Amino acid sequence: MLTDEGLDSFEKRRAYTVTVVGCGRKGLPTACLLAEAGFKVFCLDTDQYIIERLRRGFSPFDEPGLKELIRRNLKAKRLEATTRFEDAIPISDIVSIVVPVLLDHRMRPDYLQLETACRDVGLNMKAGTLIMVMSTLIPGTTETLIKETLETASGLEAGKDFGLAYSPVQVTAGRALDDITSNPRVLGAIDEVSLKAAKAVLRTFSKGGVIEVRDIKTAESLKLFEAVYRDVNMALANELSYLCEKMGIDFLEVMRIVNSQPHCHLTLPEFTVKGAPKDPYLLMDEADNLRVRLRVVTASRRVNEEALKRVLRLLREALRSCGKPAKRARVLILGVSYRPNLREVEGSIVRDLVEMLQNKGMRVKVYDPLFSYSELIKMGYPAEKTLTRAAKDMDCLLITVGHDRFKRLNLRRLKIAMRKPAVIVDLGRVLNCEEVEKAGFIYRGLGRGARRSEH
Repeated sequence: MLTDEGLDSFEKRRAYTVTVVGCGRKGLPTACLLAEAGFKVFCLDTDQYIIERLRRGFSPFDEPGLKELIRRNLKAKRLEATTRFEDAIPISDIVSIVVPVLLDHRMRPDYLQLETACRDVGLNMKAGTLIMVMSTLIPGTTETLIKETLETASGLEAGKDFGLAYSPVQVTAGRALDDITSNPRVLGAIDEVSLKAAKAVLRTFSKGGVIEVRDIKTAESLKLFEAVYRDVNMALANELSYLCEKMGIDFLEVMRIVNSQPHCHLTLPEFTVKGAPKDPYLLMDEADNLRVRLRVVTASRRVNEEALKRVLRLLREALRSCGKPAKRARVLILGVSYRPNLREVEGSIVRDLVEMLQNKGMRVKVYDPLFSYSELIKMGYPAEKTLTRAAKDMDCLLITVGHDRFKRLNLRRLKIAMRKPAVIVDLGRVLNCEEVEKAGFIYRGLGRGARRSEH
């Protein structure tokens, strides 16, 4: 049995092999940290692109510090990448499943990818293996779908022939390694033996402590409840910031002051694409199955998904204030990333935004200093090679993400290039509105009412 004492040194961990199934934003950092702790680790994914990138020493996505971990552990032969379950699972003592539950076109959970992975694990696993599930799941999934699939495929019995535990991974793009190593880990298991073994494994790379809960369903619910809390908070921020725009109040100033009070925590307004984040939909689906109406959760999701339309309203109002019709207006979108200073586009609103503006008759160009011209073109964006060329004859600059480099925009040069009077709509909250207006632009931002009458 895996114990704290048996895993308390780098040398002892070298005797154990781990396979991480699913090498996305949660699985790959987990795999690298396990290898860094001394385990022999297989990164297993059915996506050939991911595996080829790993074998060449690259991360398939941008994440600070991850490439260095990949290369160091590949060189030390503690990390190996494969698409073949039969090469990794039979020799693994621990299998970590980090395969996501997807959403179908109706925003309903699609378990096919997860179920297939569990079946392939079961067909190849040996007795005595510890299965650690780390995907975000609807409460009950581990002890029904996953457990039953593993048992049927392997002919083994959970709790008797193999261990089964659940500990969800919570990461934010851009700080995944720090999140995994520093944040407390919630852990539930099918029995005491599995609980102790999984806890011993987690403690080798997670320094934030392990919180044991009474059962797996409780552990599964915690991650979803946390996600829903954030989503509801985001909806409140989106609605209040919109009200501030209409009342001529600066939401950011209000937020800063009210958050100085001990019982208030307003967040910044944000936009999301449909289906992201997916966690609220998982909980909403399970509630529907139980005939429970999550009114606040459902309303919050609707508010956050419709928030993108606010960009259009904000843009139209800004253009109208300088006497320009929205139709045929020229708009330059700055930033295609999901988060500031990160080369990651998954979850970004920009693709939907470009389509929405073009459908309204606007002429759109895109620029992001973190991506090359050819990369932007390959993504299907109407791009330019330089910011100056992109800004030429534009009516509006629409900043969608707060890259640090956007904080140093040369407003004087932009004003010369753009058609006057010009508008800056700052969704990324990177510019000082007074400096923008002093430079001769009309400024608009989320939750920031017009500061002066425009001409």
